[in-house]
Amino acid sequence: MDLPPDVSLHLDKFRDRLLKVVELRGLYLYGSLTTGDFSPSSSDIDLIAVPERRPDRAALDRLKSLHLDLGRAGGAFARLNCLYVAAGTLADSQRLHPYWYGDRFTQWQLKLMTMAELARSGRAVYGPWPPTGLREVSLAGLQSHVRDDLDAYWRPMVARPDVWLEDRWVDFGLVTLPRAAAVLHEGELITKSEAIGRLADFGVPAWLSDQIRRRRAGEDVSVTEPQRHTRASLVRKIMADGIRELTACEPRG
Repeated sequence: MDLPPDVSLHLDKFRDRLLKVVELRGLYLYGSLTTGDFSPSSSDIDLIAVPERRPDRAALDRLKSLHLDLGRAGGAFARLNCLYVAAGTLADSQRLHPYWYGDRFTQWQLKLMTMAELARSGRAVYGPWPPTGLREVSLAGLQSHVRDDLDAYWRPMVARPDVWLEDRWVDFGLVTLPRAAAVLHEGELITKSEAIGRLADFGVPAWLSDQIRRRRAGEDVSVTEPQRHTRASLVRKIMADGIRELTACEPRG
């Protein structure tokens, strides 16, 4: 699938400047830009860079300057996320790597879901395809990962009332349920837009699905403070019920 011309030029600029900072083995794009589900208003640009070795402090400082400079273009370019996975470690789903997210570096893993998405629909911006050393993820392994993520990450999140007052967590959390169900019930990876179309399966009312769809399209959706609190209670119940149902079911191949 062809990338939007402005995104393609931005990625070329990022690649060329990245080559001056690290010894780069590969640069790989995955996510909505490679599945045809990209929204310029809300989608991230998701990348995995494979340098010869883990960037040291000096290299991370230069990379930070690079990311901040390119992010000044605004829009989706300010939402460019890049995980720096040193060559030879792409098969390790537990190792922490430097991860540029938003406006700073943090530490993150190359999770099994990301490996599966990269293998299914990723593309090389630079380097060989498929990425050298990328682990093949079995359906059983992916399903186990999805259930663990629901149990270990999302279940504790449901217990935090303040989180669900925020639009981004409402959207992120609810969309997770049908995407997880697709993996567990059908063995399929689906896009966020496809997931929004399946929210009713989890009891999400039409008005809330419409809000999520409109925000993803870049519309400004007005929600009053009382409405936020009412919505938060509803979403927490939907999330708790959905997690309980999905983690109790037997995965199907």
